[in-house]
Amino acid sequence: MFDCRKAKNDRVKVRQLQRVLYRKSKQDKGGRFYSLYDKVHRKDVLWEAWRQVKANRGAPGIDGTAIEEVIAQGEEALINKLQKQICEGSYQFSPVRLVEIPKPKGGTRPLGIATVADRIVQTAMKLVIEPIFEAEFHDCSYGYRPKRNAEQASLAIREDLYQQAWGVVEVDLKAYFTSIPHEKLLKLIGRRIVDGSMLKLIKQTLKVGVMKAGGVEPTEVGVPQGSPIAPLYSNIYLNVIDQAWHTKGYPEKFGATLHRYCDDAILVCRKDAKPALEAFAEMAEELDLTLNREKTRITKLTDGFDFIGFNFVKRKSPKSGKNTIYVFPAKHTQQAIRNRLKFVTSRRAPIKPKDFLALIKPIVLGWVNYFRHTNANEAFRRLQRFIKTRFRRYLTHRSKGRGFGWQRYPNSKLYAMGMVYIGSGLIEYAGRPAHDSR
Repeated sequence: MFDCRKAKNDRVKVRQLQRVLYRKSKQDKGGRFYSLYDKVHRKDVLWEAWRQVKANRGAPGIDGTAIEEVIAQGEEALINKLQKQICEGSYQFSPVRLVEIPKPKGGTRPLGIATVADRIVQTAMKLVIEPIFEAEFHDCSYGYRPKRNAEQASLAIREDLYQQAWGVVEVDLKAYFTSIPHEKLLKLIGRRIVDGSMLKLIKQTLKVGVMKAGGVEPTEVGVPQGSPIAPLYSNIYLNVIDQAWHTKGYPEKFGATLHRYCDDAILVCRKDAKPALEAFAEMAEELDLTLNREKTRITKLTDGFDFIGFNFVKRKSPKSGKNTIYVFPAKHTQQAIRNRLKFVTSRRAPIKPKDFLALIKPIVLGWVNYFRHTNANEAFRRLQRFIKTRFRRYLTHRSKGRGFGWQRYPNSKLYAMGMVYIGSGLIEYAGRPAHDSR
């Protein structure tokens, strides 16, 4: 049985390992790591990886095995099996199950769902190799990195916009995750990691293939978006641009500062934006990446722009009359949260009110926590009205009543029943930013 004390002890050991790897990488920037594979099959690393996979939940892969089934069949049995296979060098990754996920602004993006076992092994790999590369990542990058998040990115961008910026270049990389060339990515990884067994395992995660209707389609380029280790691969690859942009002095030369969150990037401009855009496009081309020219655009601050779910706009403050940078929840994110609440709830749902509210609460908490540091008062009020209306209609239908239930279910009664209240200091915010809420 994997009790809380053992979980805590294993977590401490894993963090100690990560700190050692990070310090070594930070102190010796050209240093190489020869012995990493044995750390992936350490019991404490595998248990910590399983804890993270279990917390993230997720759907089954091609084998149909869900998180709940692993728990029912015995967690320790799976960990022992994985440790033995990795130790012997016989572990093989399965093809990913492909699912098309709708994008907020139209279209879809392919999401590869790995098996639970594969997600555990990939997370264990990430725990070991991430500190090595984290030590060399640039501060302009915020996405999917330890102790860095979307809130920090939005605050840094807001502060940067105040430094005499007139506009931004909104950069869009065409099909980024499915365009990363394996050879170049492996070459970048090989500069720091020379453990042959580890490199073989890393290569396996890139070549797993995709399960489609006609069978397994081999993966010749790109990384499986949706896998635990894919964001790390993404940061390793785009860190080339991050570093080069600053090494070549482009922030001063072009008057453009770079901010990146995974494959989303913007250039905050103080001079003509076109030279900065072309310089970024040339860097991307050297990495075999292509800018989507239809979505890559130059935008004035007074017109506003969206980035990772936030809308930034320059307006005169109604109080001071001075030009002010406002940060709002983007309109498409406000629509997305309403659509998600509609999807998980129904006024005809045959469930009790407390269960109805239990479905809503974590979704609302995650969204509000993501935007609580912004100028979100009006967006929060609109969301609160939407939730109240939805809950009233459910209660009215449940009691076989008519109308919208305004008189029968006033606000005070809804809150007394446990409906979440979105107000400063009155909502139980999650301690961890919800990266997937945009």
